[in-house]
Amino acid sequence: MVQHSSRSATDAAGDNTALDVAASSVAGLGLLVGALGAAGLVLVLCTNSLAGVGLTMVNVAVPAIAFGYALLGAAPRGSARPRRIAAITLAVLIAAGATGLSWGLSGVAMRQFAPADYIGRYGERVQVSVMDADCRHGTIWRRGPRADFYCEGATWRAAGRDERGRLTLFYQELEPRSQSRLVDAYVLGNEGYSVERVGEVESWAWWAGRPLWLLLGLPVLALGVLSRRNLMSPRP
Repeated sequence: MVQHSSRSATDAAGDNTALDVAASSVAGLGLLVGALGAAGLVLVLCTNSLAGVGLTMVNVAVPAIAFGYALLGAAPRGSARPRRIAAITLAVLIAAGATGLSWGLSGVAMRQFAPADYIGRYGERVQVSVMDADCRHGTIWRRGPRADFYCEGATWRAAGRDERGRLTLFYQELEPRSQSRLVDAYVLGNEGYSVERVGEVESWAWWAGRPLWLLLGLPVLALGVLSRRNLMSPRP
């Protein structure tokens, strides 16, 4: 009886293929990194630098988790080599789709959440005239109140062309008696932020510059998941 139990335990352990062990390790490590990254994102309330690092860790963890779980159990013990190759290929495809989707969504979110950082990193530094602009006061809340001026109709010259758009700057930079002076700013398209307003570009601004075509990872991810489901379905 004892010998039979020992044999059953050995057989059960043998059911864990090398691919399953590798997949579990990758997924587990991804979960750990992702959890630490998520904690860093929460710290955005305390420090922006840790939030940027946290977002990076999450975006590194997402493909690892997707790859691990996609590969787990896809090639049972005793599977032929073509089945194992197909399982690895689909896991890579799913990880690539998850990477594109995660990075693309981060780009969209960061462009909305940190436009000053985005334009400060990827924009052109020019001098902006606010003499004829319509400047209005506004307040945003982030780690306490910060008063801004939004100058609609500000003008500048960038890439050899005259542009007109909105400039955002600190209220200290724009006094009624000084509207005729030029303001150093970073501009991109028809939007600009003063150099003082941009300040130090935060670490997460890199994610705001990710191209939107990365969102095509969604159909790639869906294709990979459907293909894996077909691979896992029992054969008659």
